[in-house]
Amino acid sequence: MNAVPQQTKREIADLVPYRMKGDVPEYYLQMRDGNAPTCPNMLATFGGGLEGDETHEQALMREIQEELVYTPLRQQYFSRYEHRTHIHHVYIEEVGADFETKVDVHEGEYGAFFTFAQIAGRADVIPSTRLKLTDIELFLTNKKL
Repeated sequence: MNAVPQQTKREIADLVPYRMKGDVPEYYLQMRDGNAPTCPNMLATFGGGLEGDETHEQALMREIQEELVYTPLRQQYFSRYEHRTHIHHVYIEEVGADFETKVDVHEGEYGAFFTFAQIAGRADVIPSTRLKLTDIELFLTNKKL
């Protein structure tokens, strides 16, 4: 029996800014541009890979500063998602109605707020992003599966 070679998984830190409209969360997502090396023209979370000996929180702060010119102030660690080749460390942060005036998107085509219902009906959402948002939606709305 041949053993599968051990491969180091790439670790990624993601931020999902959200705002509440009444009791409905809206999630700020990135539309990846057509030149993205993976998943071009797809909706995704903001964030990126750890570099050197960074912790996932240090990577989160660096990546969000690079991508949004924004420093998260009240981020909360939400969950860890392990896939075949990646480990995602997902943070959430409730933001105000003026969030879009506080960021300057430097990666992807644009950033925009979406409700879960809007995301659910779209084919251009990265599957791992859909999974994370499903869990966050359930958490924020106290719904059960």
